[in-house]
Amino acid sequence: MTDRVLAKLIESVNRHLPERKQSLKALINSENPTIKARDGNEYYIEKEELEFIAKFVEEFDWDKFYIPIILEMTNLGEEYVIYVRDKRHAKFLEKAFGFNRYSGNTMLLYTYEMQKIRRKLKTTTQVMFRV
Repeated sequence: MTDRVLAKLIESVNRHLPERKQSLKALINSENPTIKARDGNEYYIEKEELEFIAKFVEEFDWDKFYIPIILEMTNLGEEYVIYVRDKRHAKFLEKAFGFNRYSGNTMLLYTYEMQKIRRKLKTTTQVMFRV
């Protein structure tokens, strides 16, 4: 498989990612919080998840905290590692779940840690795949 074919395949797998992220503030104040994906579908965001996140994010930062939280999965040799590149997202995950493994400014998670996050935040997190 060529690099170009692989890149197209990954792009296709990531079509569920948002066309545009929305702020926690906008979504929490919305009657019907949804995010439109690149594939054209609209995904409903659970209010309970937004309220959970809001407990750990200062209210004055709600307009700068964007949903969804992107968990970037990549293959590192024989195991998968998840990167959280957004500093606000990493700070939230550290407060809410106690994860604090970093490489520079990027939070690193293992798949079993990602599962804990996804169980609690099914609609406010999305997994992005990288090669």
